[in-house]
Amino acid sequence: MKLFSKLIGLLILASIIVYTYAREIEPVLLTIKYENIYSNYINDKNDDIKIIQFSDAHISEFFDVKNLKKAVDRINSQNPHIVVFTGDLIDKYNEYNDKDNLNKIWEVLKEINAPLGKYAVYGNHDYGGGAERAYKQIMEKSGFKVLLNKNEKLEEYNINIIGMDDSIFGTKDNKAIVDYLDENYFNIILSHEPDVAEYFLEYDADLFLTGHSHGGQINLPFINYTPPLAKKYVRGMYEVSNYRQTKIYVNVGLGTSQIPMRFMATPELTVITLKGTSS
Repeated sequence: MKLFSKLIGLLILASIIVYTYAREIEPVLLTIKYENIYSNYINDKNDDIKIIQFSDAHISEFFDVKNLKKAVDRINSQNPHIVVFTGDLIDKYNEYNDKDNLNKIWEVLKEINAPLGKYAVYGNHDYGGGAERAYKQIMEKSGFKVLLNKNEKLEEYNINIIGMDDSIFGTKDNKAIVDYLDENYFNIILSHEPDVAEYFLEYDADLFLTGHSHGGQINLPFINYTPPLAKKYVRGMYEVSNYRQTKIYVNVGLGTSQIPMRFMATPELTVITLKGTSS
């Protein structure tokens, strides 16, 4: 009986520790993940190109503008050439209680320095309740180009950046994305949802930068939920054995959604360095 009571006590204590960590500590941590990608499509006459990806801010009472500012400062400390945001800026726009001060968000995002450009795509939370219009306004005022089934070529560096609309609530147009792929360029596709990459693996796609999954957000032995279109690709780098050696990176995001907790899914920024190789 005493042993049973001790076990119950330890279980309760462990539950309190895990809850406190997941609710108060991990959500405010911020890690930086580094990846190097070598490709003969990258112009090796130039210096290496550093891309920083951030995703899924889900701005709310649990991740506010101050938290965003900390992330922006970390982004700038890495001296990126290109910065991309892969969607879900405000968690629930129709419930967001600071709509009169959206300028606070774009004033922070405007501080991001990226000499070769800042690019963004819509996520599923960037639609509904007036979010679509607000998102476009915020990102454009902060100096981001919103790529809505469009592309941007950095010809000097032989890089082609293509932005997909959100695959859940946006206008899905796979044909437009395929048409933008250029077999002679290093093709980067920005997509909020990762699993849609499957459709493009037979084409000239070199790198997918995605988010949406939150890395599971709460990862316990019997709890590991990921949202639709984030079932196969959940976190980190995936390498596909196709003729372009396509890579898919799933960023676990900054904020939280549904439950203001994270466990074994620490918020992150991704630094991807593109390096040219001689043919």
